[in-house]
Amino acid sequence: MLHKMTKIRGLRLRAADGEIGHVDDFLFDETTWAIRYLVVDTSNWIGGRSVLVSPSVVTSVDWASGSIQVSLSRKTIERSPSLDTADIVPEENLPTIWIM
Repeated sequence: MLHKMTKIRGLRLRAADGEIGHVDDFLFDETTWAIRYLVVDTSNWIGGRSVLVSPSVVTSVDWASGSIQVSLSRKTIERSPSLDTADIVPEENLPTIWIM
């Protein structure tokens, strides 16, 4: 099933050990249009940093509660690269991920 990006934007992200923020934006592969990263706003948790989270760590989406579960811990996400400082890996090193 396909969903509009507007339905995913704003969903809260839950790590294995608690909530971390919400989906604020997306980074796409310009060739395939695959989502490479979710840009997660963590302003209520680690002071306004936007971190990049790979869609490959998404374990489930709960539309009723408006949340996305990821397989990472809060500590791992806290150490994730920020949107401003990330050294984006070349596309040949990234798996193709489609949210359906």
